[in-house]
Amino acid sequence: MRTFKGNKSAGFAVVEALLIIVILAGIVGIGVYIMHQRQTTKTTASGATSQTQAPAGTTSSIDQLTQQDAQTEAGTDSQADNQMQQDATSANSATSNVGGAYNEANL
Repeated sequence: MRTFKGNKSAGFAVVEALLIIVILAGIVGIGVYIMHQRQTTKTTASGATSQTQAPAGTTSSIDQLTQQDAQTEAGTDSQADNQMQQDATSANSATSNVGGAYNEANL
């Protein structure tokens, strides 16, 4: 029986190199994904505000943020109120008879 007495570590070096390439590609891929998400967030945030923004940390910037929050909350409250009003006046019996209330004339 013949045995090969050559350098057995040559194949191991190739596997190590491929493993390092795969790990580096994964790190680069995650970095690109994070940069894309930050850029998207930055673009969305800057496009949502039509006013010029005051320097961060100043009283006027805090006032602007408070006003924007109030406007957003008012819009959300208005949408919720409209939806509740539509649900209350809809012909859907499942939403109009909630709470056990019923009309005896329909019995």
